[in-house]
Amino acid sequence: MFERLLKYWKKIQRAKRIKKLKKKIAPYLLKDFEVELNYKLWSTKGARFLASRRTETLHRLSGQCVGYLSAYLIIVSLVNVYHLKFWMFELTDNQVNFASMAFSVLILLFSQLESSENFILKSDRYHNCALDISELYNRLRYTKTYENNNPDKKDILYKISDEYDKILKRNENHKQIDYLKFQLLKPDYFELNSIDKIIINLNYYWKIYFKYHLFMYGPILIFCIINLYILLFN
Repeated sequence: MFERLLKYWKKIQRAKRIKKLKKKIAPYLLKDFEVELNYKLWSTKGARFLASRRTETLHRLSGQCVGYLSAYLIIVSLVNVYHLKFWMFELTDNQVNFASMAFSVLILLFSQLESSENFILKSDRYHNCALDISELYNRLRYTKTYENNNPDKKDILYKISDEYDKILKRNENHKQIDYLKFQLLKPDYFELNSIDKIIINLNYYWKIYFKYHLFMYGPILIFCIINLYILLFN
């Protein structure tokens, strides 16, 4: 009796493990190769287009950031020349000189780091990669629609898959954030709720915009906080 109960319990546990493992498998992997290939081409194409847009945005933000920092450098340098006062407080000559040197070093370091990323080149490569995959995707869709009974369909699918692998090997992979951003375009398909959308958008802002906005608007924010502090407590 005990052995039967033990065997029954083991069967239940085994069934639970199988069910749990199935949930971990992506839905497209549970279907045939054609469906899997269609999903790969569709999702990679969309992610690469968004990767191109992301790197183009980074290139634009990088230029704007250097412009803002350069403007701050010029403004701080003019303090001594015109004996200006920063609203509620004044800067000594040593403080002005230090701030000018700090902004100069920051601009130099920031420019070197950003130029080494080659954002505009990456954007062009991602875009071309997406176009190549888009061509394969259209061929696959055509095959599924008009050549479904073609005896050579198996070879056609294999050739498309092989060309897809070659394209991936020739190009840099996109970031995970690009794929998450792609999911926002099809929230119903990926079963995203409102919380998921908010988290993805916040994650995208943190990875793409936050650093540049900090450099561009941080000095203004610090300036306002210092003056507000002096106004309230002095």
